[in-house]
Amino acid sequence: MRALDRQRWVLTGAVVVSIILIAGALIVFAGADPLLGLQGLVEGVSSSPYRIGEVLVGAVPIGIVALTLIPALRAGVFSVGAEGQIVVGAIFATAAVFAVNRMLDGGAPALLLWVAGFVAGALGGGLMALLPAFLAVRWRVNEILSTLLLNYLAAGFLGWTLRTWLATEAETATPQSDELPEAASLPSLIPGTRAHWGILLVVVLAVVFLVWQRSAASTRLSVFASRPKLALRLGATRSRTVYSTMLVSGLGAGVVGWIQVAGVNDRLLSSVSGGVGFSGIAVALLGALAPIGIVAAALFFSALTAGAVGMQSATGTVPSSIAEVIKGVLLMGVACIAAYQRRPAAVVAPTEPVVADAPAEPVATAEAEEARA
Repeated sequence: MRALDRQRWVLTGAVVVSIILIAGALIVFAGADPLLGLQGLVEGVSSSPYRIGEVLVGAVPIGIVALTLIPALRAGVFSVGAEGQIVVGAIFATAAVFAVNRMLDGGAPALLLWVAGFVAGALGGGLMALLPAFLAVRWRVNEILSTLLLNYLAAGFLGWTLRTWLATEAETATPQSDELPEAASLPSLIPGTRAHWGILLVVVLAVVFLVWQRSAASTRLSVFASRPKLALRLGATRSRTVYSTMLVSGLGAGVVGWIQVAGVNDRLLSSVSGGVGFSGIAVALLGALAPIGIVAAALFFSALTAGAVGMQSATGTVPSSIAEVIKGVLLMGVACIAAYQRRPAAVVAPTEPVVADAPAEPVATAEAEEARA
């Protein structure tokens, strides 16, 4: 066992060294000094309070999406629909804020607007997540395929929305809504930066999921991913598992839609999701579905994006898109580590003692209940 642990550490170290070497090679190929590029990367993250705030702002939506994906990924339910759920949540939140403010003749208090946006955003994201869950339970439609296609449907709905009922009357270069009421904007957490109070939501969610991972519900989801029939005997039916886990991820993505509108853009834009949904999946995997690891990975991803801008400014030749290449290499390394960590279980499994199956009648009854559900 110690030999296996040693091999994992060696593989992890090799991945880290490979990432550093590839990043350095990319900088050299761009015609810049690697040390100067590294200096620009660090300064782009920490040279001023504003840049630190930008890292935090970027980490909030990624962290929320990744944290709320923990139950689904732990249960083996792989959804890639966070992008569409963010979009629908943002539309619902924007519409709700305008509606509430209009009903009170423009005098709605900030707390009421925040609650309206939060609830409406979560509702929109949750509804968008329940649709592929229904398709998966009712007709066994693959959730990866359905959620991926629904992202395009949500993008089309957003484009239509910004050209019709939520479109601003002002002449703008890009489709957008009117600016939200000033009271609806999330207040700044760090003066002089865009870092808002949504950061506290990430902390709360991390604590909640840290406690949840020690619960029986978390164990049932883990059992469901590997041994569905055993999970049935523990009360984790397929329909209940798919609906509940996808609903949690949808609610989180919908709240992110509201945060992007009220905390970052102050209006609904066609770029409201900004790839946050896909980054959230990557961060959840990179953080090994552990809340602390996910928070650290979200900060790392956001720092890469912010630091790449500083690297471009310092070198003048390295494009900021190098951050996306480094992220891709990093994820390939994570995939290699995850695949290697599955090997011991596959090797040990055949040597485990065979446990007699439960009587046929209880299993048939459980499966019948699942079919009826």
